[in-house]
Amino acid sequence: MSIKATKVLTLTFIWTTLLPIVAWAQSGTTNTGAGVKLDNPLGNKTLTQFLEEILKVIMIFAVPLIVFMIIYAGFLFVMDRGSDKNLAQAKRALLFAIIGGVLILGAQALLVVIQGTVDAFK
Repeated sequence: MSIKATKVLTLTFIWTTLLPIVAWAQSGTTNTGAGVKLDNPLGNKTLTQFLEEILKVIMIFAVPLIVFMIIYAGFLFVMDRGSDKNLAQAKRALLFAIIGGVLILGAQALLVVIQGTVDAFK
């Protein structure tokens, strides 16, 4: 049996197995005849509040990592000992650390802009 035929048979089996489950999950009525209610997975939070919380968690990990990478780049500059290869590696490490820091701070600024735009439409 060829690989293509195996893929077709596998997809056919998965489709016929999962189709009744998907169709049953999409039924819009319950025993009482009421419709299906979709709850907000974020709770009572708005999108900007949710993004703020995610960004706070990212900042907790990213800021020390960026500081460590800048210190590491400085260590590479000190340990360069005149080698062009080591100097290029140190410059690249410093450049990437600074770009990472700018991206993280840019994400914070972008969130403030998004929040201001959303608030302007209210």
